[in-house]
Amino acid sequence: IFQLYRRIDILIISWYICFAGVVEMVMTCLTVSLSQLWQKISSAVRDFNLFPSTTPSTDEHQLRNQRISTRIFIILLTLSLTALISYISLTNVTQTIYINSPTSIQYSQLYATYPQTLTCACTQVSINYDKFLHVNYKLHQICTSIFVTNYWISYFTNARGTATLNGDDFRASGSFIFQALNAFCQLSDQTISNRLLEFYSSQYVSAFVTPLEVFQSQTQAIVSQFISSTANNFILSLLTIRNTTQSNSLLAGQLTNYGLYRQSNNYVTSSSDSYSNCSCASSATCSYQFPIYDSKNSKVIFTVPGI
Repeated sequence: IFQLYRRIDILIISWYICFAGVVEMVMTCLTVSLSQLWQKISSAVRDFNLFPSTTPSTDEHQLRNQRISTRIFIILLTLSLTALISYISLTNVTQTIYINSPTSIQYSQLYATYPQTLTCACTQVSINYDKFLHVNYKLHQICTSIFVTNYWISYFTNARGTATLNGDDFRASGSFIFQALNAFCQLSDQTISNRLLEFYSSQYVSAFVTPLEVFQSQTQAIVSQFISSTANNFILSLLTIRNTTQSNSLLAGQLTNYGLYRQSNNYVTSSSDSYSNCSCASSATCSYQFPIYDSKNSKVIFTVPGI
């Protein structure tokens, strides 16, 4: 048994020595192979030439220039490819998706997600204002009061009776004032109605669906412009009438701007009235407060405020 164990040990030792020799030989061969491979790669890289002569050349200077040109070309190509790849990777790629006839809910959802890039072409590019706008207006409360009714005007006229009053007495001119006020209210109402007809026939034009916030601001601006232009045009018309009346020296019915006077030769002449150093001949804005005179002594007993 002892001899058997000894032979086994000798056999194991022999195998170990043999295996160690094989491993050492393999490592040596591998090291040599790697060294040779590295030398070949280094030589191939060093001698790599993309611009060889049409005829083989052995001129070392020429070969060196060709290799330098090859390396410069490879470096520039690498830098160009790196820049191109970086640009492509940083550039957002836009993908266009078409949805036919979307509903308003779909459009709202898409707009909430893509507010900057969403576009929706309109099948109808124009629409009248009356399809989506309605303007309610209300005149001043004086225009719906009793002071512009025929009842009040008749009452005011009949209340004076047969008394003889000065032309500028409020009781003499009051009925004309309220008639003018009534005409002014009717003119205002008619002007606004006519302007609304023109306004409603105007068209809102857009080739694409307008976002809700933008549409609301646009409609608010449209209505504000309508109100401003209507008021300005109405005031301009009144100013034109007033200035025309003043410049042509047209007499008021109650002779409150010009007076008629008979001369000694029976000729009648006119002379402008003045109020607080304001002559009706040179200004259309002269004004005064209507008085109420005492019928006995023609003294002012009351001045009507605001008129």
